[in-house]
Amino acid sequence: MSLIYINPYAFGGAATDPDFASVSLLLHGDGTNGSTTITDSSSSPKTVTAFGNAQISTTQSKFGGSSIAFDGNGDYITSASNAAFTFGTDDFTIEFWYYISSTGNQCFYDTIPIGGSGERTSGFALVVDSGKWNVFSNNSFRGQSTNAPSTNQWVHFALVRSGTTWTYYENGTSNGSFTYSRDLTDSNFVCGRVGDTSAYFINGYLDDYRVTKGVARYTANFTAPTAPFPDA
Repeated sequence: MSLIYINPYAFGGAATDPDFASVSLLLHGDGTNGSTTITDSSSSPKTVTAFGNAQISTTQSKFGGSSIAFDGNGDYITSASNAAFTFGTDDFTIEFWYYISSTGNQCFYDTIPIGGSGERTSGFALVVDSGKWNVFSNNSFRGQSTNAPSTNQWVHFALVRSGTTWTYYENGTSNGSFTYSRDLTDSNFVCGRVGDTSAYFINGYLDDYRVTKGVARYTANFTAPTAPFPDA
């Protein structure tokens, strides 16, 4: 039996995500300019809290006319500990569109809660450090990207773990990979700074931020999304 792909748009349908049930977090960054309401559009919505001046902004956006803005000085967002952020040894994908003004030290995902401590022995942080993308885990940097992040433009970024291989993708093209085996039992979400110290603040904007647990969405170079991620 052969399978035939039917384009839903050809019949006026909406795009769907076959892995939507595995989406832990989906932040479109939509809303009114200046709003501090950051809505999670995943199938199990979580409360996301904004701190500092983190807010919805219409100054920049990739989709929808707005994004989540961080001014590089005390801004971050968090969500409470949840099993949806406990990756264990499973595959996962963290992806988003970013627009940053510099390649200074910034944190885009951390598993240590605000005010926590430790060296991420059971978790990790995704950061820009020394001008490159890096993953910090168990008291060490595990592997940096080949190239620096781009500035002052919208770029699709993805960190994918497939088995024990972690790969950075920029606009669908591999930007370096490394091998690292770790049981990731931490269960927190922090974005905009590292959880255990007041540092690594993002200076820029994020749009369509999606975390998928249990799925390596990209295992080779791909075409960056041309529309917002589906809500179903």
